[in-house]
Amino acid sequence: MTRSVLIDGRLIGYRHGGIASYARQLAAHAPGMAGGLDIRLAIRKPVGNLLDRSVKAFTPPHHRYERYLFGMEVYIRGPNLLHSVDYVHPISPEVASVVTVHDLAFLANPSLLARDSLNYYRQVIETLPHADRVIAVSEWTRRQILDSLEIDPERIRVVPNGFDSSLIGTSDNNDTARLARLHPLLGSVLDSERPILLAVGTIEPRKRFDILVRAFECHSEIIKDRTGTSPVLVIAGQAGWLSDSVVRALRNLQRSGNAIWLRDVNDRELAALYRVAKLLAMPSADEGFGLPVLEAMASGTASLVAEVGALPGLVGDCGFIESSAEPGEWAEKIGRILADSEILGRRSRKGIKRASPFTWKETARQTVDVYREVLDER
Repeated sequence: MTRSVLIDGRLIGYRHGGIASYARQLAAHAPGMAGGLDIRLAIRKPVGNLLDRSVKAFTPPHHRYERYLFGMEVYIRGPNLLHSVDYVHPISPEVASVVTVHDLAFLANPSLLARDSLNYYRQVIETLPHADRVIAVSEWTRRQILDSLEIDPERIRVVPNGFDSSLIGTSDNNDTARLARLHPLLGSVLDSERPILLAVGTIEPRKRFDILVRAFECHSEIIKDRTGTSPVLVIAGQAGWLSDSVVRALRNLQRSGNAIWLRDVNDRELAALYRVAKLLAMPSADEGFGLPVLEAMASGTASLVAEVGALPGLVGDCGFIESSAEPGEWAEKIGRILADSEILGRRSRKGIKRASPFTWKETARQTVDVYREVLDER
């Protein structure tokens, strides 16, 4: 008998990266290895090539009453299992539940989120202990869950994120032309071969992009002295919550010709950015996994990361780690790394090998195993 699984993909259509990308990749890869499972995606807005395996949802993501409203939708559709990819699962009797947790930084540091978002995500305190299985995207996140919430460790499974092997790490002769169309300054930067320091993610407090902006704004001479050139900071990501001050500083830096802000970047454009960047920087206050770091490694680009969360474990000896949160220290480190092409090249090559097992196909395979495990218990 075929058993049905519904993946909550309502964030797709509202956001591009992060959790929305996670849901999109699961929906793309899981059905091909389902073997007796009918896996479908719940969406609220049309999602291109995922439409043939999707079902319409009416409740918007992060709705104030979504646990009840979306829970009622799920109950009416009657899947055997619902996978909630965004921390909080709805109230839907008789439906088995799998919930993915990406990190729990907001519990220790509530100032990382705006009030509405904090109220939404704090529901994990009440809901997560009732999930049949909890997927943690890293061993770091698993430890956060056990330290913060009363959950049976036997119900937690660690399933790492992956990279899109069809895009990331694949050479494309059209990279330069594609990126030049994104922003006029980017085209001239590529022509002049100025080094690119790339940062990827939503501009919000947890990402601490202000460290990079201030490093280029206030300590640019340090970087120039170490490298003998003028690197450019490229941030690919939309403005998020509590981002006004960083956005203002970033716009000022962009007017000076030392930064480029790309708000709407598709998968192919992002893959091209990874390939042309000299270094990825991730100065986050916390990360449950660090997907841009994995994608950069798979593309042959080394990363400089903060010594927090899952980042040091993911990077290992394939990148660089900075313990300070001072922009001047980051400027110094960026300059020294970009000036040493030999060590940069060695770590970039090691990163390709380290990243190779982490594909979305493997993530989907392990996730489907969790679905079967839960369903076989019922």
